[in-house]
Amino acid sequence: MVWQRVCIIGVGLLGGSIGLALHRKRLARKVVGVGRTISKLDTALRRGAIDEATDDILVGAKEADLVIACVPIRSIVDTLEIAARVALPNAILTDVGSTKQTIVRNAVGRLSDHQFVGSHPIAGGHHSGVEHAVGTLLDGAVVVITPTPSTSPDLIQRVTNFWESMGSRISQLTPEEHDEALAISSHLPHMVASALAISTPEELIPFVGKGWMDSTRIAASNSQLWRQILEENHGPALQAMKKFATICETWIEALEQADFDRVEQLLKSGKATREAVASRHSVG
Repeated sequence: MVWQRVCIIGVGLLGGSIGLALHRKRLARKVVGVGRTISKLDTALRRGAIDEATDDILVGAKEADLVIACVPIRSIVDTLEIAARVALPNAILTDVGSTKQTIVRNAVGRLSDHQFVGSHPIAGGHHSGVEHAVGTLLDGAVVVITPTPSTSPDLIQRVTNFWESMGSRISQLTPEEHDEALAISSHLPHMVASALAISTPEELIPFVGKGWMDSTRIAASNSQLWRQILEENHGPALQAMKKFATICETWIEALEQADFDRVEQLLKSGKATREAVASRHSVG
């Protein structure tokens, strides 16, 4: 399907990558970017992520048949509610938010079950901004969609078709299942990377190597963005951190007892999990 008018609200890394992919795959006749920072929109225009730019949602979403909110989590429902006023009656409204329970709960009574369904592309990096956008970012990426029992089955299929046309693989979860899963697979790694970086004394920084850099890479992510994510998903994030702390205690106990058979077992277990995930990603 070729979209006539796609409105991307928030043209950063993800929004810009979606725009580039739509053009690369020739899936949209026109892509309109909405944002508050004119310089970023100019960059998006120069890079070919969007065809038109505006700072007015009502202008950008007018008669759009697909609207994607790529804005901070707490702004998503407000943004889509404005866009729905002028988008086509059968337009798809979706988002790329990293947590889902709050978004879906706030959408009740404000966004139509025949228009809105939550989405979360599990793709990106620690860099932000449209200057880092790439048209292949979503190729092979998992996109989680989070319908509710009242979501139109036709809408679920249309949103699935859209993300699949972008080269992504679809997983369908409830908002609660999504937030619990992402607390472990995404939010915990950010907290651990930050904790590892903090635990390194300044005087030892000259001695860190590639392993430290690899392990702490995502600690360089936007701290305000991640504060909001962890506030929105603080319950599951706390449980994920507690589980991690229990595993750390196992390591401490093994080292205190000089039980290096146990240490090797822990190392092998971590290696096996890492290799299994790496193998799955290389196949995907």
